[in-house]
Amino acid sequence: MNVERESPQSPRHRRRVAIGRAMSMVAPIAALAPLFAAAPALAQEERSQAPSLPDSGGDEAPAAAAPDRLQMLEERMNELNLQLRQSEELRQKSISPLSWNGYVDFGFFVPLGNGGAGWVRDTGPMRQFPQYANYSWTFLGDILSTAVNTRGEVADLGDAPDAPRFDSINSDGAYGFILNEINLRPRFQLSERAILRASVNFVPRTGSDFALGDFVDADLGELEYLVTPDGKTSVFVGKTMPVFGIEYKQRKSDQRYGITPSLIARYTTGSQLGLKVRSKLADDWLILAASVTNNSSTIEMFHFYSEIDKNDSKFLNGRAAVSIPVGRLYRADDRLELGVSGEYGGQDRANDNAGKMWLAGLDLQYLGVNFAIRGQLIEGRSPGHPDAADGVWGLHLNPSGYLELEWQLLAQFGIYARIENRDAIVTLGSERIYVTKEWRVTAGVHVVVNSHIVVKGEYLHNDEYGGINEFDNDVATSSLVLFF
Repeated sequence: MNVERESPQSPRHRRRVAIGRAMSMVAPIAALAPLFAAAPALAQEERSQAPSLPDSGGDEAPAAAAPDRLQMLEERMNELNLQLRQSEELRQKSISPLSWNGYVDFGFFVPLGNGGAGWVRDTGPMRQFPQYANYSWTFLGDILSTAVNTRGEVADLGDAPDAPRFDSINSDGAYGFILNEINLRPRFQLSERAILRASVNFVPRTGSDFALGDFVDADLGELEYLVTPDGKTSVFVGKTMPVFGIEYKQRKSDQRYGITPSLIARYTTGSQLGLKVRSKLADDWLILAASVTNNSSTIEMFHFYSEIDKNDSKFLNGRAAVSIPVGRLYRADDRLELGVSGEYGGQDRANDNAGKMWLAGLDLQYLGVNFAIRGQLIEGRSPGHPDAADGVWGLHLNPSGYLELEWQLLAQFGIYARIENRDAIVTLGSERIYVTKEWRVTAGVHVVVNSHIVVKGEYLHNDEYGGINEFDNDVATSSLVLFF
């Protein structure tokens, strides 16, 4: 049977479409109609079952309910606070009070001239300094200028006559690999404000006559007590880091941007045995530090160091610095620090209190996000003792210092350069005299492999001035530092 199809434009078709749309809109409303009809009954039932709501439905109902709700909220807040405190206590207990840091420092060095030694002997009829002819031995140059690692050890100490020395590397001018140091630094939280720290260096070196040449260097063993809750004032007891200048803060391989220490680091980076106080005041603008110690801040391998006193005169050490935020000039975290340091006390290794040693210095550092400038200038005196057998050395240190620039160009690559000098006369009675008028230029690269591996390369150009004839004593060295 044939059915005639309606045209979309016919009146009958348009009426069907309109009726369909109306039914589609009415259907949902019709579905909800029973709910609307039941709403008054549900509301009445709810009111009858809620004892906190009066039957009268007056204005006093919300007022009566409010105190109960507030009390419930306060109880819930107290419960949450208690849970948070318990959770924090459990977290604190789960953290070990013992932590470790340290590194392995592996290197390769190349001495360039004079057998790796940084001095020559002034002798013969053509002496460069005839005015010192009354000394048995006269040495020119800087004995520690040919350093190959952060410890300050030199490629070779040379063969000085009648001068027994512990030559830890003793390469005789040869180039080669070296395991500079293995360092371990434990830290233990004794209490909320008391911290124990230590630093031990294991130094592998060549032995002889069936004995090992390796040695252990304990360079830190201290108790720090935080006097104030913010940790900005502390008291230290034990073998502590010095307070003189700024270079001691970079005396470790994993802390120093470059490799070798400056020519004046021997006077300012040695550990000291005693009592120290340090404080940051005025929102960290003012930094004060002071200590009373047995020994000076010179390094242990140098002539002016003795942990155990042979006299009753102690060293008084101090530093004051102003640290200025300079974010308005460059970056928000940048700071400029200017400091003054000094120390005074009885000569190390002396048996009496007669002779006094003093050092004074100025320092500056600009610390940016990826750029730093560091500099220091020092001067000092120590009279020594006329009898060489006492082993008490004399020092006449004229103004000497360094200026260093560090620039991390990329996230993984940086460069640095340092220019410095040391002008000093060191004597041992009338037996030996060292005349140093040395300037040096150091340049290097700093490559960050990852957060635990850094590779450094460095070249040191040493030169003499002030009447000392130049001789070849340059050094190229490198360092692979693996730290944790």
